[in-house]
Amino acid sequence: MTSLVITDIDGTITGDDRAVHLKCVRYLRELQERGIPVGIATGNTLYYSRSAATLLGFEGPLIAENGGIVAVDDEEISTVPEEDIELIQEAYRELRRRLGVRRTEPPGLRRTEVALYRDVPIEEVERVLDGLGYSDRIEVVDTGFAYHLKSKRVDKGKGLLVICERLGIDPDDVVAIGDGDNDAPLLKAAGLGVAPANATENVKRIADVVLDAENGEGVATFLRKLLEEVDA
Repeated sequence: MTSLVITDIDGTITGDDRAVHLKCVRYLRELQERGIPVGIATGNTLYYSRSAATLLGFEGPLIAENGGIVAVDDEEISTVPEEDIELIQEAYRELRRRLGVRRTEPPGLRRTEVALYRDVPIEEVERVLDGLGYSDRIEVVDTGFAYHLKSKRVDKGKGLLVICERLGIDPDDVVAIGDGDNDAPLLKAAGLGVAPANATENVKRIADVVLDAENGEGVATFLRKLLEEVDA
């Protein structure tokens, strides 16, 4: 029984042009009409996640900042220990001084991690973090849109588990859909992990279902079949 569908956006329910695939939105809304909440899991901020959910008509829980923040109904939960947040800010200041890295948002908008423009090779960022002793607790994740400095203790999968606990949902009853390496923990934590054909090799290895088509085209086909199963 499916109790929740949670999906990444970019590269998952979009097309090649990054525009939202309208059939995906239609099918996801139809699932909600049948009593199955639909949520978003993203590396972006909670502000962005709420805005996107409103525009798309999704009413389920949200995972933002790669699991650092989750929102269930009106409750916002930070999953990152405060000492890790302080360490991430400290590491960012060192990276800025040594490599000239730049934030993608003003300070304060992103609450549990720091997202950086991809101006320098990620290997350089990792080298500095390792050399200064930060790599035991901080990792840098390349989402293809930004480098994310984040706590190693948190990911989208752990965000999903917090949501399931709050809602009383068995993770085995969750369908999770994603394409990037930061989605891999999400797909692993869910009962059914689904990856479009454009997903990274790491995600494909973890996914229970790898679709034949890429991006939203592949996901739309899967969602249509899921609707048929729900209606059966």
